[in-house]
Amino acid sequence: MTGKRVMCALVAAAVLVLLLGLRRAEPPRAAAIAKPAEKPWLSRDAAAQIIAPGGGLGPLFADVELGRPVPPDARARIAEFARKNHVAIDLEVIDDELVAVRFDVTFGGCCGYEGADVLALRLGRRSTSDCCGCGNATWMNDWSFASEDGVTVRASVRVNRLVARWERTATLADVLSRADELIGRDAATTRKAARDRWIELGAHRHLLEVPYPFSPFYDFGAPVPLANRDDLGFNVLVERGRIEHVMFALHGVEDMRQLRARLRAQWGRPQRREDDTWTWQLADRSITAQLDDMTTLVEISQR
Repeated sequence: MTGKRVMCALVAAAVLVLLLGLRRAEPPRAAAIAKPAEKPWLSRDAAAQIIAPGGGLGPLFADVELGRPVPPDARARIAEFARKNHVAIDLEVIDDELVAVRFDVTFGGCCGYEGADVLALRLGRRSTSDCCGCGNATWMNDWSFASEDGVTVRASVRVNRLVARWERTATLADVLSRADELIGRDAATTRKAARDRWIELGAHRHLLEVPYPFSPFYDFGAPVPLANRDDLGFNVLVERGRIEHVMFALHGVEDMRQLRARLRAQWGRPQRREDDTWTWQLADRSITAQLDDMTTLVEISQR
């Protein structure tokens, strides 16, 4: 009897050792990883504070005005609003005057592109289609428009990110003067001053955005690549670190007499006139203007 008890005890001990060994062999369970909380999307109420109906600056900017100094309390209030709503708002000031307002927001999560697309509609996002009424419209990722109160809006969408900029609309005289002043300038210095208005297009080619309604939007046809667009600013060519060529297009000119007068005011009487092509040969540059009420092309080249 005693021998059987001893035998049973030995068997039980062996089973216990085996079970303990199996339990030790089990891999430890991984600790649960807490999923980081996603930043909340910009609410409709907050969006309405930033962007007014029609795409202008919203009530948040009621006490700031383009072309004037920014009150310190307004700057602090706008910065606090941006922090609370997880957006970036930059007030660009030059010589104590507000030059531009920049807005940047990124919508997180798997469907952030939906938030960016919906907000883009508040900024007048345009689309292009193969034909009128086809129903196969394609949204444009880059667009601009000038409002009746003299402000130009430039906006872009990249998947879940929307960026917008508001600044005073330039006059035709401003456009001609700005283009003329670029010739011979150091490209790096110009790029730094232009900030996000300077966009690389390819080898030596750049887009310098200018707040002016150069042309209507491309409503029909396939979407036009940014490198081939002529409705956002100047097409700039850089050689040996300096700007050597500037080209821009003016579409749908309503007053050709005014355009001719502005060209003469900028460069004087043209040396050559061949049909509707005017040419100036100055000491350091040549200018060619192909005049047409549908599309007028102006090119300035360093000599």
